[in-house]
Amino acid sequence: MNDEVELKTVVSDNNNVSTDQGAEQVPGNGIQEASHLLSRAQGLENNVEAHELDGVHVDHNDSSTETSKCRRELQSLKEDLNEVVVWKLRVWMVILLVVTAIIMVIAISIVVCAVEDDVDEKYDRSSFVVQRLFRGNFTLESSSSSASDPLDQQTLMEQLKREVTTVYISSAALERYFSNVTISSFQDSTAQFELQFMMPPENEQLVRYTLSVKMVRNVLLQHFYDQDSGEQLSVIPTSLRMEAF
Repeated sequence: MNDEVELKTVVSDNNNVSTDQGAEQVPGNGIQEASHLLSRAQGLENNVEAHELDGVHVDHNDSSTETSKCRRELQSLKEDLNEVVVWKLRVWMVILLVVTAIIMVIAISIVVCAVEDDVDEKYDRSSFVVQRLFRGNFTLESSSSSASDPLDQQTLMEQLKREVTTVYISSAALERYFSNVTISSFQDSTAQFELQFMMPPENEQLVRYTLSVKMVRNVLLQHFYDQDSGEQLSVIPTSLRMEAF
């Protein structure tokens, strides 16, 4: 009897121990499954972060490439400018010297033009003592000298004299040498005139060019061509004759 009681007690204790051990193993299996799920979640999170970082990394690489390209171009330009041309002069020095020289030339030219007197404008009329005389004639259009506009010959001659005088004193080349004009006669619409110019003793070049018959005649002829046909005193340009005497 006592032996049966002890055997049941031992069996009961063994069952309790097995139950306890089984109970202890269940929590252990739950921890393993939780750890496995946590690992998978962390793996997915790491993959997402890796993809995001990859995108950022690509953009960063593009920016770095452009920056590197700019730096290479600047470095190449710097090397070109620092290249020695001759002796110790570099390219940038030569460019600077050329620009400086151009600015100086422009500045000097402006100053010289501003302060330098025109040598050709300096002359002494009192030294013009030699006469240069011309004579000739020209014909007025019939309407200019018709009797319908009552102008006597003297008045007409005075008007022609003022007109010819204005022509020569307005000429840049002849004004300084011009002295006088005389309308000697007026008959049949044709005026006879004489021109007087004064020049210095050394006048060979003047007689050959500036005060030549061709030059003096062309100045007056151009005026006749430029006049309006409707003017009161309209001269026929082809009628102009002139000679030196």
